[in-house]
Amino acid sequence: MNGEVLPRRGEIWWMRLGKRRPAIVVQTDKVRETRVRTFLIVPLTSRLHLEGLPGNLRLGSRATGLSKPSVANVYDLQKVFTVDLIEPAGILPRQDLMRLDDGLRLVLDL
Repeated sequence: MNGEVLPRRGEIWWMRLGKRRPAIVVQTDKVRETRVRTFLIVPLTSRLHLEGLPGNLRLGSRATGLSKPSVANVYDLQKVFTVDLIEPAGILPRQDLMRLDDGLRLVLDL
C-alpha cells in the first residue's frame, strides 16, 4: 500500500495478519490522517460456526465482495499498522456495518 491511501470505516481490506486475510476497518474516520499509523479492524473468517457467538455477524459473499460467505469475528478486534494493509476488497453495506456496530457494542459493553 502506498502511504497516500488510507482506509475508511466500513471498508473491507486484504491485510497481513500472519497471513493474507480480509478484514473490516471499524475505526472512526474522525482520526483518519497520515499521522495515525494504525487502524482498528475486525477480521473476517470462513469459519462459519463462529456465527453462533453473540455479536458475530455472518456476511454473504455479495455483501463483502469475497468469493464465499464469512463471519465478522468481533472477538478478534485488532490493531493493524498501515504497512499491513495490502489492497481494498470492497465496502460493507451500511445496514451490515450497523449490525457490526451492535456486535462491537455488545462485546465491549459500550
